[in-house]
Amino acid sequence: MNTTVNRKLYWILFLLIFFTGACAAVRPPEEKGAAYPEGKIAPGVPSDEDLFLLGTSYLGNAELNPDYFNARAAFDKLVKTYPHSKRRHTSELFIRLIDELQSLKARKSPEALNKLLRENEQMKKDLERLKRLEIETERRDRMLR
Repeated sequence: MNTTVNRKLYWILFLLIFFTGACAAVRPPEEKGAAYPEGKIAPGVPSDEDLFLLGTSYLGNAELNPDYFNARAAFDKLVKTYPHSKRRHTSELFIRLIDELQSLKARKSPEALNKLLRENEQMKKDLERLKRLEIETERRDRMLR
């Protein structure tokens, strides 16, 4: 009985050492030059799709303000790096729109800005009047029923 217990313990010990040794195998180091070209953020050169998505992400959404400088840089890199890309035409359009937007911001005079602010205030007042009128109309409708 004692020998069978010893054999079982030796067998368990053997299996434990065997499986532990199998898990401890060391992989040889990979050659960096051929498989992974150097890149800034991630290895490899970004594809045209990556650059397009990067540029559109810089344009912002509901939570983020647009970063036109970096968006234009990403679209410009796409146009120069991938001249035959299916995203080239759209990227060129984005570049033109960003340039036009920047030039409009630069040309905007204080007079035009003041006029827009006055129009905005007038629209707010008109909206407030319409809300009051709608409330009054609803009250009258209730009274007539």
